[in-house]
Amino acid sequence: MNAAVNPDKIISIRASSLSDLFDCPARWEAKNLLNKRTPAGARTRLGTAVHEAVTQWDYLNLIGEDVTLEECREILHHQIWQPGEEVDWSDLDQNAAEAIGHSLMQKYITHIAPTQKFIGVEVRCESLILADLGIELTGTIDRIYENNEGELGIGDLKSGKNAVASDGTVKTVGHTPQMGIYTVLASHALQEPVLAPARIYGLTTGKTDKGQHVGIGEIDSPAEVLLGTEEEPGLLHHAAKLIKHGVFYGNSKSMMCHDKYCPVYHTANFANNFYKD
Repeated sequence: MNAAVNPDKIISIRASSLSDLFDCPARWEAKNLLNKRTPAGARTRLGTAVHEAVTQWDYLNLIGEDVTLEECREILHHQIWQPGEEVDWSDLDQNAAEAIGHSLMQKYITHIAPTQKFIGVEVRCESLILADLGIELTGTIDRIYENNEGELGIGDLKSGKNAVASDGTVKTVGHTPQMGIYTVLASHALQEPVLAPARIYGLTTGKTDKGQHVGIGEIDSPAEVLLGTEEEPGLLHHAAKLIKHGVFYGNSKSMMCHDKYCPVYHTANFANNFYKD
């Protein structure tokens, strides 16, 4: 068992990292507390590049300014060829990544963006401190949208080899913790309830057009799973205990349990550790 964290210290948790904590606490600790890193994967960098490109499209449309596809292509090109971080291009070279990025960007702009009424793009939220849990929630929300009933909801772009199935079904499993934090942060920032389902804007990074799919998936009431009830504590209570007691054990069954993705792959303790109250 790892050393416990000072119980009086407030630990900052980024929304995008919470799923990592539940999937493999050892990997979460290495990346978020010890600041250890592995080179970014090619598809991760591709996802970032597409994200930046379509964000330009959505943001300029939101504020009523003209935006061209060429502007977005230039952003994507820059993100692929000048990434500003170490990238492992062994699985996918930069030329292929850029071609896939162009295709997915076009599909998003054509099939997803016009169907959404965005009221916020890349919304940086003020941190929210939950003193009783010793946690500070932070994050930048990809999108805040308004549905046909006038309800607000949050949206997040997710890319990957299996983000969207060939029938258009978007993978939402595993995203509830992150979407829950975004929902809580959005309610805090907007000072009003965020009641619409959280939306996942999925982009599949297949190498051919046939394997490149986009779609929208929804997660109902993600904040309830996160916050829990008086009778049934939520995921944040579990996260707080893991951190408070320093229970950063490795999960050998994780899909990310590989030296390409985990900076402590060769040294993590894979014993079954459990915290005690």
